[in-house]
Amino acid sequence: MQFEELRAKQSLWTIPDQELRETLRLSIAEVLLPAYMSFVKRFGNLVENEKKPRKYLKYQPDELDQLLGQFFEGQQSVEQKK
Repeated sequence: MQFEELRAKQSLWTIPDQELRETLRLSIAEVLLPAYMSFVKRFGNLVENEKKPRKYLKYQPDELDQLLGQFFEGQQSVEQKK
């Protein structure tokens, strides 16, 4: 849920400097992806056996990485990529 909130907020933000935008994305990914993959590795089997596993694991790690790649481009750019 927190990722969804963050994604909604940042969809309004634009960073025109490509190098800065990539640096910020990498900084976020370096923290978020290992933590998320650790959670998936540790609890993935338990969650998969639940009635609604997508409630707890909405994204696979590669999907999360793709979404992070859209950060800081503004909502219009994100919508164009869909």
